[in-house]
Amino acid sequence: MLIAAVGSFYLLLKPMMTTPSSSSTILCKLPILLLVIIAALDSADKALLAASFPMLEKTLGLHVDTLGYFSLFTNLSYALSLPLWGYIIHRYTIHRSHIILCTSCFLWGVATLSISISDSIISQALFRSLNGAALASIMPLSQMMLTELVVPSHHGRAFGLMGFLEKTAATMSTSAVIWWEDWRTPYRFVGFMSMCMAVVSRSHLKMGRRRIDDKKNEEDEEDQQQQPKRKEEEMTFLQIFHRISQIPVFTYLVAQGLFGAIPWDMMSFILLLLEWKDFTRQQIISFQISAGVFGTLGAFLGGVLGDYFAFLPRGRIYIALTSVIGGTIFYALFLFSNAYHSAVFWYSMFHLWGGWTPAATLRPICAKLAQNASERAQIVAAWILLEKTSSAIFGAPLVGFLTKRLFDATNNASDEVALSNREKADALAFNLFVLSTLFWFICAYFFVLMARAEAADGSMTPKRQLT
Repeated sequence: MLIAAVGSFYLLLKPMMTTPSSSSTILCKLPILLLVIIAALDSADKALLAASFPMLEKTLGLHVDTLGYFSLFTNLSYALSLPLWGYIIHRYTIHRSHIILCTSCFLWGVATLSISISDSIISQALFRSLNGAALASIMPLSQMMLTELVVPSHHGRAFGLMGFLEKTAATMSTSAVIWWEDWRTPYRFVGFMSMCMAVVSRSHLKMGRRRIDDKKNEEDEEDQQQQPKRKEEEMTFLQIFHRISQIPVFTYLVAQGLFGAIPWDMMSFILLLLEWKDFTRQQIISFQISAGVFGTLGAFLGGVLGDYFAFLPRGRIYIALTSVIGGTIFYALFLFSNAYHSAVFWYSMFHLWGGWTPAATLRPICAKLAQNASERAQIVAAWILLEKTSSAIFGAPLVGFLTKRLFDATNNASDEVALSNREKADALAFNLFVLSTLFWFICAYFFVLMARAEAADGSMTPKRQLT
């Protein structure tokens, strides 16, 4: 699996490194790698909370519903901070984005380090809220800057590279918590690294005008048949948000995210589920490694499939629809598998198949809907704002609440003091299955509506034949 992961990483980098030589190719190598590394640290930080659930339950004596509220604090502060970051990005333009990124990485590092030294529920909630607010800037900034540095024909591979490193970093941080049975040290490491990236981004991620102009010249040389480059307009933040909210495809993109992101937030309880199923520590780590390896392969495959089918009508959208439907099936098979080998197989297949959507569809579509870099940041911010708010309320907190109520009802009915781990696992798996299937079904429905809207407009399909 390690060989496969290294091979995939090489395949992701090769198309960008073998592009016909130009000044923009040389200039963009280091900034692209720095951006995806920052995104990877962002993913590692987000994975730490879910990885810490079993340890927090033991060391701090927290109940399953309290763990869900920790997720609520982080995600809700993340969502509510997005409009502020969106306004700041729009106010200071693409040429000062490295300063904004530097500031957010520093705040993020301080919050993460503070989490590692706090013991009370109140301090944990406070610092996790600050952590979520700082992390809210990373996705819109990194996507905006990466899109400015990469030509459209390589957007899928660039976002695939980002997804590859995000999955790898999340797997490493999760495995570290499980293996050492220590949730504080990984938080300290990620916090320290984010503060280091604040220094690096300040000096090496300056989005100079020359770099952006070279990238735009390369776009024109690469595809003479595309629509003329849109004129950038000076618009206020509210005008930009109003314009993009009138785009039907954007409306459906946000709608699918409102429901499609909820099951992923519910997966915060997966490690707790595996522990309640009485899998050993080594087996749980193997789940995480398999998910990480196949998740990185899935991110790479999604980017390649998205680019390959982008020149077919609604090609990217159909790739996303296939990923959602297939991923739902594999996830259900995993939840109700009690044998180790079958469970790890279905979990790996879920991450391989169900992770195509961001690199293949969502991020490239966001890039195409924007008229300029500022609008691109607003689109991502508005999309993630609504998505995170939805998942913060209906994701892990809802699963924790329903599972705790189910535990209480079962205890009252049987007059037992406590349930067995297997009974807890069955209750949690049932809630995860019902809620995830429902929300992913609604998500798939909005992808169908998105395909119909794109068919009526046709503006997202490049005027080029598939080769």
